[in-house]
Amino acid sequence: MVIMLCFSLTAPAAQVDASSRVTVVYKGKTKSFGNKKTYAYVNNEKIKAVKQPIFIKNGSYMGPVNKLFKKSSLKVKVTSSENTLTLQYRSNVVVLKNGSRNVTTNGEVSRMLAPAMLVTYPSGKTKWVVPLNSVCSCLGITYKLKNGVIRMKGAANTATTSSSSTTVPETPQQNGQITLVLDAGHGGMDSGATGNGFREKNMTLQILLGAKRMFDNDSRFKVYYTRTSDTYPSLTDRSKLANDYGADLFVSIHINSASASAHGTETLYNSSRNVVTAKNGMTSRELATYIQQSVVATTGFTNRGLKNRTDLSVLNRTTMPACLIEYGFISNAKESREMNANTTRYGQELYQAIVGYLQSEGKL
Repeated sequence: MVIMLCFSLTAPAAQVDASSRVTVVYKGKTKSFGNKKTYAYVNNEKIKAVKQPIFIKNGSYMGPVNKLFKKSSLKVKVTSSENTLTLQYRSNVVVLKNGSRNVTTNGEVSRMLAPAMLVTYPSGKTKWVVPLNSVCSCLGITYKLKNGVIRMKGAANTATTSSSSTTVPETPQQNGQITLVLDAGHGGMDSGATGNGFREKNMTLQILLGAKRMFDNDSRFKVYYTRTSDTYPSLTDRSKLANDYGADLFVSIHINSASASAHGTETLYNSSRNVVTAKNGMTSRELATYIQQSVVATTGFTNRGLKNRTDLSVLNRTTMPACLIEYGFISNAKESREMNANTTRYGQELYQAIVGYLQSEGKL
Protein backbone atom coordinates (compact mmCIF):
# COMPACT_ATOMS: atom_id res chain seq x y z
CA MET A 1 0.00 0.00 0.00
CA VAL A 2 2.96 2.38 -0.58
CA ILE A 3 4.82 4.06 -3.72
CA MET A 4 8.23 5.78 -4.00
CA LEU A 5 9.87 8.36 -6.35
CA CYS A 6 13.26 10.07 -6.55
CA PHE A 7 14.46 12.92 -8.84
CA SER A 8 16.39 16.21 -9.32
CA LEU A 9 15.04 19.49 -10.80
CA THR A 10 14.61 23.28 -12.22
CA ALA A 11 11.51 25.90 -13.45
CA PRO A 12 9.33 29.56 -14.25
CA ALA A 13 5.86 32.14 -12.89
CA ALA A 14 2.34 35.10 -13.04
CA GLN A 15 0.87 37.61 -10.51
CA VAL A 16 -2.12 36.78 -8.29
CA ASP A 17 -5.07 38.96 -7.53
CA ALA A 18 -6.52 36.62 -4.90
CA SER A 19 -9.52 38.79 -4.00
CA SER A 20 -10.78 39.07 -7.57
CA ARG A 21 -12.94 36.75 -9.60
CA VAL A 22 -13.31 36.19 -13.34
CA THR A 23 -16.73 35.68 -14.90
CA VAL A 24 -16.94 33.91 -18.27
CA VAL A 25 -19.54 32.11 -20.35
CA TYR A 26 -18.63 28.47 -20.88
CA LYS A 27 -20.82 26.04 -22.84
CA GLY A 28 -23.71 28.47 -22.63
CA LYS A 29 -23.53 28.94 -18.85
CA THR A 30 -22.11 31.82 -16.83
CA LYS A 31 -19.26 30.65 -14.58
CA SER A 32 -17.24 32.49 -11.95
CA PHE A 33 -13.66 31.58 -11.01
CA GLY A 34 -11.29 32.98 -8.40
CA ASN A 35 -7.64 34.00 -8.11
CA LYS A 36 -7.69 36.45 -10.99
CA LYS A 37 -4.34 37.40 -12.52
CA THR A 38 -3.99 40.18 -15.04
CA TYR A 39 -0.48 39.43 -16.21
CA ALA A 40 2.24 36.79 -16.41
CA TYR A 41 5.89 36.79 -17.44
CA VAL A 42 6.91 35.02 -20.64
CA ASN A 43 10.68 34.88 -21.22
CA ASN A 44 10.94 37.65 -18.60
CA GLU A 45 8.59 39.94 -20.56
CA LYS A 46 5.45 41.10 -18.74
CA ILE A 47 2.41 40.03 -20.76
CA LYS A 48 -0.75 41.89 -19.77
CA ALA A 49 -4.03 39.96 -19.75
CA VAL A 50 -6.43 42.58 -18.40
CA LYS A 51 -9.30 41.82 -20.79
CA GLN A 52 -8.62 38.06 -20.82
CA PRO A 53 -7.45 37.42 -17.26
CA ILE A 54 -5.99 34.23 -15.87
CA PHE A 55 -8.05 32.32 -13.30
CA ILE A 56 -7.87 29.10 -11.32
CA LYS A 57 -9.83 25.88 -11.92
CA ASN A 58 -9.23 22.49 -10.28
CA GLY A 59 -6.07 23.87 -8.68
CA SER A 60 -4.58 24.90 -12.05
CA TYR A 61 -4.15 28.41 -13.45
CA MET A 62 -6.02 28.77 -16.75
CA GLY A 63 -4.46 31.18 -19.21
CA PRO A 64 -5.44 32.58 -22.64
CA VAL A 65 -3.63 30.73 -25.43
CA ASN A 66 -3.33 33.63 -27.89
CA LYS A 67 -1.86 36.06 -25.34
CA LEU A 68 0.61 33.77 -23.61
CA PHE A 69 1.60 31.26 -26.28
CA LYS A 70 0.90 32.64 -29.77
CA LYS A 71 1.58 36.39 -29.51
CA SER A 72 4.39 36.21 -26.95
CA SER A 73 8.03 35.56 -27.85
CA LEU A 74 7.34 31.82 -27.68
CA LYS A 75 5.36 32.14 -30.93
CA VAL A 76 3.64 28.79 -30.54
CA LYS A 77 1.77 27.81 -33.70
CA VAL A 78 -1.94 27.72 -32.84
CA THR A 79 -4.62 26.05 -34.95
CA SER A 80 -8.21 25.73 -33.75
CA SER A 81 -11.61 24.58 -34.91
CA GLU A 82 -14.94 24.66 -33.11
CA ASN A 83 -13.93 22.11 -30.45
CA THR A 84 -10.27 21.23 -31.10
CA LEU A 85 -7.10 23.18 -30.31
CA THR A 86 -3.69 22.22 -31.72
CA LEU A 87 -0.45 23.76 -30.41
CA GLN A 88 2.98 23.23 -31.95
CA TYR A 89 6.19 24.30 -30.25
CA ARG A 90 9.39 23.10 -31.83
CA SER A 91 9.07 19.30 -32.17
CA ASN A 92 6.09 18.96 -29.83
CA VAL A 93 2.51 18.84 -31.11
CA VAL A 94 -0.27 19.02 -28.52
CA VAL A 95 -3.97 18.44 -29.27
CA LEU A 96 -6.74 19.40 -26.83
CA LYS A 97 -10.54 19.19 -26.91
CA ASN A 98 -12.96 21.71 -25.45
CA GLY A 99 -14.11 20.52 -22.01
CA SER A 100 -11.74 17.54 -21.87
CA ARG A 101 -8.83 16.86 -19.52
CA ASN A 102 -7.32 14.51 -22.09
CA VAL A 103 -4.31 15.85 -23.98
CA THR A 104 -2.50 14.18 -26.88
CA THR A 105 1.23 14.96 -27.05
CA ASN A 106 3.04 13.66 -30.12
CA GLY A 107 0.39 10.94 -30.43
CA GLU A 108 0.39 9.87 -26.77
CA VAL A 109 -2.65 10.54 -24.57
CA SER A 110 -2.38 11.70 -20.94
CA ARG A 111 -4.58 13.64 -18.51
CA MET A 112 -4.39 17.21 -17.24
CA LEU A 113 -5.57 18.51 -13.87
CA ALA A 114 -8.14 20.78 -15.58
CA PRO A 115 -9.83 20.78 -19.01
CA ALA A 116 -9.09 23.00 -21.98
CA MET A 117 -11.95 25.53 -22.24
CA LEU A 118 -13.39 27.75 -24.96
CA VAL A 119 -14.79 30.70 -22.98
CA THR A 120 -16.33 34.09 -23.70
CA TYR A 121 -14.98 36.94 -21.57
CA PRO A 122 -17.09 39.99 -20.54
CA SER A 123 -15.43 41.90 -23.41
CA GLY A 124 -17.34 39.60 -25.78
CA LYS A 125 -14.19 37.88 -27.04
CA THR A 126 -14.28 34.08 -27.22
CA LYS A 127 -10.88 32.59 -26.41
CA TRP A 128 -9.23 29.27 -25.61
CA VAL A 129 -7.88 28.98 -22.07
CA VAL A 130 -5.77 26.03 -20.93
CA PRO A 131 -4.20 24.76 -17.68
CA LEU A 132 -0.81 26.43 -17.94
CA ASN A 133 1.27 23.97 -15.92
CA SER A 134 0.01 20.90 -17.84
CA VAL A 135 0.24 22.46 -21.31
CA CYS A 136 3.69 23.96 -20.69
CA SER A 137 4.90 20.53 -19.58
CA CYS A 138 3.58 18.92 -22.78
CA LEU A 139 5.11 21.61 -25.01
CA GLY A 140 8.50 21.59 -23.29
CA ILE A 141 8.10 25.11 -21.86
CA THR A 142 9.17 25.82 -18.29
CA TYR A 143 6.38 26.92 -15.95
CA LYS A 144 6.82 28.31 -12.45
CA LEU A 145 4.41 29.73 -9.90
CA LYS A 146 6.11 31.36 -6.93
CA ASN A 147 4.99 34.11 -4.56
CA GLY A 148 1.86 34.60 -6.66
CA VAL A 149 3.75 35.19 -9.89
CA ILE A 150 3.52 32.96 -13.00
CA ARG A 151 6.55 32.69 -15.23
CA MET A 152 6.82 30.76 -18.48
CA LYS A 153 10.12 30.32 -20.21
CA GLY A 154 11.26 28.73 -23.43
CA ALA A 155 13.36 29.61 -26.43
CA ALA A 156 12.02 32.39 -28.63
CA ASN A 157 10.50 30.41 -31.48
CA THR A 158 9.45 31.10 -35.04
CA ALA A 159 5.95 29.84 -35.80
CA THR A 160 6.09 27.00 -38.28
CA THR A 161 3.88 26.37 -41.28
CA SER A 162 3.52 23.35 -43.51
CA SER A 163 6.20 24.78 -45.81
CA SER A 164 8.62 25.83 -43.09
CA SER A 165 11.90 24.21 -42.25
CA THR A 166 11.97 21.31 -39.80
CA THR A 167 11.66 22.12 -36.11
CA VAL A 168 14.47 21.67 -33.63
CA PRO A 169 13.84 19.56 -30.51
CA GLU A 170 14.06 21.17 -27.07
CA THR A 171 17.46 20.60 -25.50
CA PRO A 172 17.77 19.09 -22.01
CA GLN A 173 18.57 21.20 -18.95
CA GLN A 174 22.12 22.41 -18.81
CA ASN A 175 22.52 21.15 -15.24
CA GLY A 176 21.59 17.57 -16.09
CA GLN A 177 18.63 15.27 -15.71
CA ILE A 178 16.28 15.04 -12.75
CA THR A 179 16.89 11.83 -10.82
CA LEU A 180 13.80 10.15 -9.48
CA VAL A 181 12.91 6.85 -7.77
CA LEU A 182 9.43 5.34 -8.09
CA ASP A 183 8.40 2.47 -5.86
CA ALA A 184 5.51 0.06 -6.50
CA GLY A 185 4.52 -1.27 -3.08
CA HIS A 186 4.76 -4.99 -2.21
CA GLY A 187 5.34 -7.59 -4.97
CA GLY A 188 6.38 -11.22 -5.32
CA MET A 189 5.62 -13.19 -2.17
CA ASP A 190 4.06 -10.09 -0.60
CA SER A 191 0.65 -9.45 -2.17
CA GLY A 192 -0.08 -6.46 0.06
CA ALA A 193 -3.72 -5.78 0.80
CA THR A 194 -6.36 -7.95 -0.87
CA GLY A 195 -10.06 -7.44 -1.33
CA ASN A 196 -12.94 -7.86 -3.77
CA GLY A 197 -10.86 -10.20 -5.92
CA PHE A 198 -7.93 -7.79 -6.29
CA ARG A 199 -4.33 -7.67 -5.01
CA GLU A 200 -2.54 -4.51 -4.07
CA LYS A 201 0.79 -5.61 -5.58
CA ASN A 202 -0.79 -5.86 -9.06
CA MET A 203 -2.44 -2.45 -8.92
CA THR A 204 0.66 -0.65 -7.66
CA LEU A 205 2.80 -2.21 -10.39
CA GLN A 206 0.37 -1.22 -13.15
CA ILE A 207 0.25 2.37 -11.87
CA LEU A 208 4.05 2.49 -11.85
CA LEU A 209 4.24 1.10 -15.39
CA GLY A 210 1.74 3.74 -16.56
CA ALA A 211 4.03 6.44 -15.16
CA LYS A 212 7.10 4.72 -16.61
CA ARG A 213 5.72 4.98 -20.16
CA MET A 214 5.55 8.75 -19.71
CA PHE A 215 8.96 9.16 -18.05
CA ASP A 216 10.58 6.98 -20.74
CA ASN A 217 9.75 9.69 -23.28
CA ASP A 218 10.90 12.62 -21.14
CA SER A 219 14.65 13.20 -21.46
CA ARG A 220 14.63 15.62 -18.50
CA PHE A 221 14.43 12.66 -16.10
CA LYS A 222 16.57 9.74 -15.04
CA VAL A 223 14.15 7.40 -13.25
CA TYR A 224 14.95 4.31 -11.21
CA TYR A 225 12.22 1.81 -10.30
CA THR A 226 12.25 -0.48 -7.29
CA ARG A 227 10.52 -3.10 -9.43
CA THR A 228 9.01 -3.38 -12.91
CA SER A 229 7.64 -6.93 -12.55
CA ASP A 230 6.21 -9.20 -9.86
CA THR A 231 9.31 -9.29 -7.66
CA TYR A 232 9.85 -8.36 -4.01
CA PRO A 233 12.61 -5.89 -3.13
CA SER A 234 13.00 -5.59 0.65
CA LEU A 235 12.04 -2.36 2.36
CA THR A 236 15.74 -1.72 2.98
CA ASP A 237 16.50 -2.27 -0.72
CA ARG A 238 13.89 0.32 -1.69
CA SER A 239 15.27 3.15 0.42
CA LYS A 240 18.88 2.12 -0.33
CA LEU A 241 18.22 2.43 -4.08
CA ALA A 242 17.02 6.01 -3.63
CA ASN A 243 19.89 6.94 -1.31
CA ASP A 244 22.59 5.32 -3.44
CA TYR A 245 21.50 7.24 -6.55
CA GLY A 246 21.12 10.52 -4.64
CA ALA A 247 17.49 10.85 -5.72
CA ASP A 248 15.88 14.24 -5.27
CA LEU A 249 12.45 12.78 -4.58
CA PHE A 250 11.12 9.41 -3.52
CA VAL A 251 7.47 8.42 -4.18
CA SER A 252 5.93 5.13 -3.11
CA ILE A 253 2.62 3.83 -4.57
CA HIS A 254 0.15 1.92 -2.40
CA ILE A 255 -3.49 0.91 -2.06
CA ASN A 256 -5.25 1.14 1.31
CA SER A 257 -7.40 -1.38 3.19
CA ALA A 258 -9.72 -1.23 6.19
CA SER A 259 -13.46 -1.83 6.49
CA ALA A 260 -15.78 -2.25 3.50
CA SER A 261 -17.12 1.27 4.09
CA ALA A 262 -13.70 3.00 4.35
CA HIS A 263 -13.06 5.28 1.39
CA GLY A 264 -10.85 8.04 0.04
CA THR A 265 -7.33 9.04 -0.94
CA GLU A 266 -4.54 10.00 1.45
CA THR A 267 -0.81 10.69 1.24
CA LEU A 268 1.68 9.86 4.00
CA TYR A 269 4.86 11.65 5.03
CA ASN A 270 7.15 11.65 8.06
CA SER A 271 7.03 14.98 9.92
CA SER A 272 9.97 14.01 12.13
CA ARG A 273 12.23 13.87 9.05
CA ASN A 274 10.75 16.83 7.18
CA VAL A 275 13.71 19.13 7.97
CA VAL A 276 16.46 16.50 7.80
CA THR A 277 15.46 15.32 4.34
CA ALA A 278 14.84 18.77 2.82
CA LYS A 279 16.66 19.08 -0.50
CA ASN A 280 17.00 21.87 -3.06
CA GLY A 281 14.38 23.89 -1.21
CA MET A 282 11.87 21.01 -1.23
CA THR A 283 10.44 19.12 1.73
CA SER A 284 8.46 15.93 2.25
CA ARG A 285 5.42 17.85 3.45
CA GLU A 286 5.40 20.14 0.40
CA LEU A 287 5.77 17.14 -1.91
CA ALA A 288 3.01 15.23 -0.11
CA THR A 289 0.69 18.25 -0.19
CA TYR A 290 1.05 18.72 -3.96
CA ILE A 291 0.79 15.00 -4.73
CA GLN A 292 -2.29 14.60 -2.52
CA GLN A 293 -4.12 17.41 -4.32
CA SER A 294 -3.24 15.95 -7.71
CA VAL A 295 -4.13 12.34 -6.86
CA VAL A 296 -7.50 13.35 -5.39
CA ALA A 297 -8.25 15.08 -8.71
CA THR A 298 -7.21 11.87 -10.48
CA THR A 299 -9.28 9.40 -8.44
CA GLY A 300 -12.26 11.60 -7.66
CA PHE A 301 -12.35 9.91 -4.23
CA THR A 302 -12.85 11.65 -0.87
CA ASN A 303 -9.86 13.77 0.21
CA ARG A 304 -8.59 12.20 3.45
CA GLY A 305 -5.69 14.65 3.55
CA LEU A 306 -2.10 14.16 4.69
CA LYS A 307 -1.21 11.57 7.33
CA ASN A 308 1.88 11.83 9.49
CA ARG A 309 3.55 8.40 9.72
CA THR A 310 6.80 8.01 11.61
CA ASP A 311 6.70 4.19 11.62
CA LEU A 312 7.24 3.36 7.92
CA SER A 313 10.64 2.15 6.75
CA VAL A 314 10.65 3.89 3.37
CA LEU A 315 9.81 7.23 4.97
CA ASN A 316 12.29 6.72 7.83
CA ARG A 317 15.33 5.61 5.83
CA THR A 318 15.23 7.77 2.70
CA THR A 319 17.41 10.89 2.78
CA MET A 320 15.39 13.08 0.40
CA PRO A 321 11.81 14.42 0.30
CA ALA A 322 9.58 11.34 0.26
CA CYS A 323 5.90 10.49 0.37
CA LEU A 324 3.69 7.43 0.12
CA ILE A 325 0.37 7.54 -1.76
CA GLU A 326 -2.67 5.49 -0.73
CA TYR A 327 -4.87 5.79 -3.82
CA GLY A 328 -8.02 4.32 -2.32
CA PHE A 329 -9.38 1.30 -0.41
CA ILE A 330 -9.19 -2.17 -1.93
CA SER A 331 -11.63 -3.23 0.81
CA ASN A 332 -14.25 -0.90 -0.70
CA ALA A 333 -16.01 -2.67 -3.59
CA LYS A 334 -16.61 0.48 -5.64
CA GLU A 335 -13.16 2.00 -5.16
CA SER A 336 -11.36 -1.28 -5.83
CA ARG A 337 -13.16 -1.70 -9.18
CA GLU A 338 -12.46 1.89 -10.22
CA MET A 339 -8.79 1.68 -9.26
CA ASN A 340 -8.26 -1.61 -11.09
CA ALA A 341 -9.87 -0.19 -14.24
CA ASN A 342 -7.80 3.01 -14.26
CA THR A 343 -4.25 2.05 -13.24
CA THR A 344 -2.64 3.21 -16.50
CA ARG A 345 -4.37 6.59 -16.31
CA TYR A 346 -3.37 6.94 -12.64
CA GLY A 347 0.26 6.37 -13.66
CA GLN A 348 0.09 8.94 -16.45
CA GLU A 349 -1.38 11.51 -14.10
CA LEU A 350 1.22 10.71 -11.43
CA TYR A 351 3.83 11.68 -14.02
CA GLN A 352 1.95 14.97 -14.61
CA ALA A 353 1.75 15.57 -10.84
CA ILE A 354 5.49 15.11 -10.37
CA VAL A 355 6.26 17.38 -13.31
CA GLY A 356 3.82 19.94 -11.91
CA TYR A 357 5.38 19.84 -8.45
CA LEU A 358 8.88 20.33 -9.83
CA GLN A 359 7.74 23.21 -12.00
CA SER A 360 5.99 24.87 -9.05
CA GLU A 361 9.31 24.67 -7.19
CA GLY A 362 11.26 26.09 -10.11
CA LYS A 363 13.15 22.88 -10.74
CA LEU A 364 12.05 22.22 -14.33
